[in-house]
Amino acid sequence: MVRTVLGLVLLAGMLAGCGEEKAASEPRPRVFDPGQLIWAERSTIHVGDRTYDVGRRIIESMERTPYGLYLEVTRDPIHGPFKDVFFDGTTMTEVPDVYSDVITSPDGELAAWIDRTGPERPAGRVAQVVVVDTRTGDPVFESSEGLGGEKGDDLGDRYEELPPSVVDLTADRLVWINSEGSGSWVTTDLATGTSEVSDSKPDLKPTSGYEFWSPDGKYRVDASRTGRLRVQPQQPDFGHRWQTQGGWRGDHTMLALGQDEYHFSYDPTKPDTTPGYLLSCVLDAGTCQQLATVSGARDVVFPGVDVEY
Repeated sequence: MVRTVLGLVLLAGMLAGCGEEKAASEPRPRVFDPGQLIWAERSTIHVGDRTYDVGRRIIESMERTPYGLYLEVTRDPIHGPFKDVFFDGTTMTEVPDVYSDVITSPDGELAAWIDRTGPERPAGRVAQVVVVDTRTGDPVFESSEGLGGEKGDDLGDRYEELPPSVVDLTADRLVWINSEGSGSWVTTDLATGTSEVSDSKPDLKPTSGYEFWSPDGKYRVDASRTGRLRVQPQQPDFGHRWQTQGGWRGDHTMLALGQDEYHFSYDPTKPDTTPGYLLSCVLDAGTCQQLATVSGARDVVFPGVDVEY
């Protein structure tokens, strides 16, 4: 394997990125191919046969784009602080004021999150939902509707009780939750910028989470039981007693992490030592192929997958 050690280049990138995320006048170069296998273990990112070391930072979550990765990193996984950065394979640039998780569209061309530096209102600066073009880093949609700010509004209490979040993102639609009422569901048409607000959850088939679907909706995966995946209509032979989800490589090919032993509690400040096996499962055939072994299964992070399993 080729190991790219970032060292001083990373430090320079972090320092340079402490302002606004760069709205590039030129498009970012494409650095990751759509079919490349990407995963991380603690401070190391694996991209195909290459590895990238992010130093003393621990990777908590990861979202992929063709132009780089959105990472949440920390030096202390218990107390933080946690920083969101954009890593292009060479440098890291901080994405400031991110209030929620970052999510990307299936093709990685768009990213969305809740930003804490929205417009000034009588009660102070409110949050806003932001969608950016990942090729340039430029915003394509922003909205602070339903995020408070009227005179007398305690924004700190509002966002603590009703934290806004982004839920689903495609090439033409964003689904997010505002801080209005009991937290309303907002569906935004990105082509027109118009939004529909509802108190009811829209019909979604998420591709990550505790219940998730294959991209074409044929397979439903129940991940609500810790360390166990239940796939309908056909359960694959994982070949290992414990499994956690790892996302999708195609409509019917699912990544999973297999384990023969499972520890329900561990110290995240120390490297895990539980063996794991990275699997590619063809659900139509019900079979899984081992792609790699990992030394610490609880430290593995997949793009677009909640790591708190």
